[in-house]
Amino acid sequence: MDNLPRVEIPKDKEKIKQLIAALEQQLQKDTNEKDKEIHRKALEDLKASLNKKDHL
Repeated sequence: MDNLPRVEIPKDKEKIKQLIAALEQQLQKDTNEKDKEIHRKALEDLKASLNKKDHL
């Protein structure tokens, strides 16, 4: 199991979309590999959650 912090997934679909957009921008600016890893994992979790909400 990894030691990365877990992202708190909002219930609101629009808030999830906002967080995804913010993380995508942040990943372009990140220089620290640990930060990139954390942000990539959070982005992956948010996109998976959004995908599940789209299929409900």
